This record gives sequence, structure tokens and C-alpha cells, in this order.
Amino acid sequence: MAQQVDSATGNAVADAGEIIVTAQRRSERLQDVPIAITNLDSGRLAKANIQTLQDLPRIAPTLKGGNGPGTSGVRLSIRGLGSLGNSAIEPSVATFVDGVYIARPGAMYGALLDLDAIEILSGPQGTLFGRNASVGALNIRTKAPSDRFEGNVGVEAGTGDRYRLDGAINVPLGQDVALRVAGLAQLFDGYWKTTGTGGRSGVDNFAGRATLRARLSDKLTWTGRGDYTLTRGGGWQYTPLIAKSLTPATLAALTARIGAPSDLDRDDRTTNQYTAGNHVDSKHWGVSSQFDLELGDFAVKLTDSYRDWNNLEQDGDGSFLPILLLARDNFWRSKSNAHELQLSSPTDLLGGRFSFVSGVYYYHEDLRINYNFNLSPDFCRIVAPSTATAACLANPRNPAALFVFNQRTSSFAGYLQGSFKIVPSLDLTLGARYTHDDKDGSFIGRNFNPAAASIQTNETTKLSYAEGRWTYRANLAWRPSRELMLFATYSTGFKSGGFNSGNSNAALGQLRVFNPEIVKDYELGFKFQTRDRVLTFNATAFRMDVDDFQERALFGITPVVQNVGSLRQQGIEAELTVRPVEGLQLNTGIAYLDSKFKSYPNAPNIPGFTPATHDLSGFPLTFSPKLAGTSGVEYSAPVGGDMRISLRGDISYTTKYYAGTTIDGNPYTVQPGYSLLSARATLFGRDDNWSIALFGDNLADKRYCTNIAVQVFDAPLGLRNPTTGTGLRCFVGNPRTFGARLTKNF
Repeated sequence: MAQQVDSATGNAVADAGEIIVTAQRRSERLQDVPIAITNLDSGRLAKANIQTLQDLPRIAPTLKGGNGPGTSGVRLSIRGLGSLGNSAIEPSVATFVDGVYIARPGAMYGALLDLDAIEILSGPQGTLFGRNASVGALNIRTKAPSDRFEGNVGVEAGTGDRYRLDGAINVPLGQDVALRVAGLAQLFDGYWKTTGTGGRSGVDNFAGRATLRARLSDKLTWTGRGDYTLTRGGGWQYTPLIAKSLTPATLAALTARIGAPSDLDRDDRTTNQYTAGNHVDSKHWGVSSQFDLELGDFAVKLTDSYRDWNNLEQDGDGSFLPILLLARDNFWRSKSNAHELQLSSPTDLLGGRFSFVSGVYYYHEDLRINYNFNLSPDFCRIVAPSTATAACLANPRNPAALFVFNQRTSSFAGYLQGSFKIVPSLDLTLGARYTHDDKDGSFIGRNFNPAAASIQTNETTKLSYAEGRWTYRANLAWRPSRELMLFATYSTGFKSGGFNSGNSNAALGQLRVFNPEIVKDYELGFKFQTRDRVLTFNATAFRMDVDDFQERALFGITPVVQNVGSLRQQGIEAELTVRPVEGLQLNTGIAYLDSKFKSYPNAPNIPGFTPATHDLSGFPLTFSPKLAGTSGVEYSAPVGGDMRISLRGDISYTTKYYAGTTIDGNPYTVQPGYSLLSARATLFGRDDNWSIALFGDNLADKRYCTNIAVQVFDAPLGLRNPTTGTGLRCFVGNPRTFGARLTKNF
């Protein structure tokens, strides 16, 4: 869709065919920004049936997303690099909503609401977006108030007894004030059912947002935002065992021990996992204030925000078996505030040859993670050693153990990025940012039952970390014509150091502290667009070298987050859009990735194998397929009267990749390549004042694993084998789904 930017708000509105982005903290034409960007406006998101951030890889091949156990386990990665959100480790992909940093990926679990566009920025964005944008950033823009009365309401129904009601209304409150309010309510039973233990696999979502914009003077505009999201329901995921990771003997032994067969068929919509007691209750809310002041030709922006994420997850059984062994109560609380003062120059300094963006930034987060571990009688009889069964049954089992992790983070930064025209067609951009982090924390673990010693041990550890670090960007962009831009970039980024927040069966002490992950990126690229915008072709070749890679490694038998080895991710990203005739659009995106560890000599070995470590130098990183791509075709035409029809089909595809949650080189954690097909047909009324849409996703009903994890308690369950390693579980992706939507615009 054609877009431009309202100078007062920086938000995109329809105009004469250009796409405007804010990737460099000012409004610029997409084709003039020397960064690898995928821009997805609200129309594209709707036509591709994008409901959540985890759906984005269907139309953005450089991005991968998925869930581990529970809603806190959201994982977003760019160019193969990312981290599961179920620990205190910082994300590699920074997420911003209207310029406000979202500290924890799990807080973004749930349906998206009233968006203007999502910009996916590939490569380190450390200069302008700061720490934890070491491999990229998601820049999410919501729709801003406008100066006219308008709105929409939509109802939707889909597979899994999913029912959604959403809408937005924009109200001018005078000549200089406007209010926009949006909300949604979605009830979702889930794609999978249980055989008798109860509980829904789906979750319900309720969300609302209010945005008020006021022109306080000709030079000053204020925008205030408030939002609230509630996610509640069962929230469990279907996780069958991977049959080829077991031998007939180990499978028979498992069945004999637990007295019931386990799930093996990922095509099944009914599971015998024990899910009674599974529950998610996640609340995420925030407020922000933004002042935009014009000082002559300069622009000053002051943004202040506060965010609160309160998440409770209860696992009916954390082993995914048909019987109850271990139940967990997980509590997450993140309270953060951020403040940024930014100064942007006009683009015509020094006779139109120089411009800059500068600013100072402060961020603070209080994070608390609390786990309770509750043992069942079957745990005492099956998992605990036979000599400890009686003591296990006689001592407290609810909770049998718990831990509390607290972390306080304060981060200060200052940045400056300037662009200088060496000649009218050649720009040099230099940027630098200095960030200083202070972190203090504590880990307290307590055991109340001797059988819980295999889960964790008693530990009380005080933690402290402080470091300052520079990040840089240097870019040379040459425009031999209006249609073509060539660029070369060197940039750096880092993911903040911190603390391992997980439980351990050995006291870790100061081994819980790990250092920052450092990224150096080299890029060559071009952007080409014909004057009539019939053809757009953008491509970037990159090499990212990662040092002090943060990953879960083994310390004895305990997984610990440490800095391990060095890594190289290199490849090519390309996007092509063609509009050959009126009403027809073709687009494709391709991400080729060559991934390998340059050095990882002491990587954890496959469970059950000896020795305990082995050399994974030369192996690829998990979630790094050689090739991933998306292709789509869209056709729109009048169909009589004042109506029109829009037809769109999309296919996303990926080659095989390691999908294990731990990097150990296990060949049974390889997810074979697959393709996902989606389609949408929409009938629009006069002036698009109403529409009816039918849509479907994963139409070929492909079954694939979003993650592959080792079976919990695999050793006492008898699943470790010197030939196959150990039993593995597949976190199955969504099956084939259908839906219908009715929308009314006014």
C-alpha cells in the first residue's frame, strides 16, 4: 500500500505510492534507506492472515518464530540468531512498539491489534536501537489518531472454535485533538483435545489500546498511549515423542514404567498427555507519553514509558506424559520504564550535505522469576531412586522445591548518527552509541523433599554485573540514479551479559554470570525500483561474526547459560515485487544462510553418549536452514456494481535445519524441509465500506516441529540409549485451519 508519514506523528498514511519507514529514527523513503528491511503494512498482514508475531515467518523469510513450553517461551530470531524467552537471558531481536522497548518476548504472546505496519530490520541495530538489537529489530507501529471520524468493526470465526471480535474508532475532539480507541476479544478452544484429563490447548485474548494526540501549539504535539492485554486459558502444546529417537525396547520400557502408551503420531488431533491443571494467566499493560517539538528546522522528541508484565503459568505435568509426575507453577514479573530524548536535524545542514540524529536513553527493569516444583506419588515411585521412594512420599511434595530469581537492570546510553553527502549521489553515514549496563540479582533455591535433589539443590547466590560498551555503524551509499542505490555497511551490536536464572542440581554460584554476546556485521546490498514502481528488487549479502555466543551448555549434568565458542552466519537476502498489470502483484523473498560454528570444542554431547562433550566446530546453529523463502500472488478486480474481489495466495518454504532446544548435534533433532500454503479471498463492497473474507492456513496440512526437546527425566524413564541417544519430543506446529471474517468500515 502506498504510504507517507504525517510529519507531526511519524505514522504512515496513504499517499502517492511511496513506502515510508522509520528505521533510522526519521521518516524516509524505504528505497533510500541502506538497511535490509522487510516492511509489512496492515493490508499485507491482513491478507496473509497474520494473527501473532509467531506467524510472521510465513511472509518474512529472514525471521523465524516459535514457542517452547508455555507462553513465556516465545522465540524470535533473525538470520538464525535468537533466544527462547523462558529465562533471564536477553533477546537477540529487540522489539519496539511505537518506539517503546518490550523487554521480554513472552509479553508479546497473543493477537496483534490495530497495526499500521511492522518493519523487520536485519543485522545489528546497536547504534540507534541499542543493546539487544544485536541481530535485528522489530519496529512495530500502531495506527495513530487522524483528524476525521472513522472506524471499523470485525467478527471472525475459525478452526479450533476460535471466535474473534475486534474494532477501532477514531474521534476528532476538536480542531487540534483526536482520540483513537481499539480493542479485541478472542475466544479459542485450541487445535488439540485430550483423552480425559481435561484442559483446553487454546487461550483467550482480550486487548485494548487508547491513543490521544493533541497539537498543543504550532510547534508542539503530544501523543499519549495506554494499552492492556490479557491472555488466559490452557496454553499447552501437543508434544508427541519422536519415534525414530527410540528403540522398540526403550519404548516398551517406558510404557511398562508409566502404565500407559505415549503419543507418537504428530498427525493426531487427540492427545493422552496429562493436561489437567494447565493454566495461563498473563497480563501485560503499559503507558507512554511522547512530545514532538519543532525548534526551527530541528525536531526534538521526548518519549517516556512504563510497562508491566505479570505472567502465571501452571503446568499440569511438565513431562508431557499420560501420567502426572511433576507439576510446575511459574511466575514471571517484569516492570520496566524507559526514557529517551532525541534531537534530529533538518536534512539541509551545510547546504544540504549533512544531517544527524542524536539522543540519550535510560532504561530500567525489575525482573522476578519464581518456580514451584510439585511432585506426584508416581514421581516418587518411578523417577526417584528406589532407596528414596519412602522419603519422597513422606516429605513435602507441594512444593517439593522452589526457586526465586530477582534481577534489577539499569542501562544508560548516548548515541549520534550523521550522514554526509560527499557528492550529491554519494552518502557517508557514521554512527556510534555508548551503553553502560548495571545488573544486580540473586538466586535462592530451596529443597523440601530429598527426591527433588535431581531437580535442584539448595543455593543462595548474590549476583552483580556491570560493563560499558561501544557499538558502531559505518555505511556508504551510492545512488547512480533515482532507481538504484548501492550500499556497503559495517556495524556492530551486542546482547547484554547477565545471569543464568534456571534451577540446577548443583550450586552454580558465580558461574551464573555470563558476558555479552558480540556481533560484527559486514554487508553489501542494492535497492532498485523502476520509476513507475512496477518492479522493486532489493538484495543484501551479509557476514555476521558472533563471539562469546550465549548458549545453554552442560556443567556436569546441569544446563547452564555460558559464553560458548564463536559463530559465523553469512548469506544473501532478497525481495522482489512485480506489478505487471493493474490489479496483479507478485512478490517473493529468499533468505540463503550458511551457518557454522568457527569454534565450539566443548559442546554438550548427545544425552546418553560418551564422552560428555564433543567438538561441534563446523556444525550449523540451530534454527538456521540453508534456504527459506516466501512467495505470494495477489489479484484484485471489480466484480459488478461497485464491488471488487481480492484473491491472494502465499507459500512459505524452508529446507531442513536443526530444531533442538539444546545445541548437541543430535541428528534426530533435524526438522526436514517443508512448505506451508495459505490463501485468502475477500469481497469488498462499495468504497470498501464492508468486506467478507474466507481464508485458510497450512492448507496442505503439513506436520512439522517448531522445537525439538529432550524428554524430561529421560534417564530414570529408561530412554537413554548408546545408539539413539535419548527420547525426543516434537512441539508440533499448527495444523490446517480455516476461517471467515466480516468487516464493516465507517
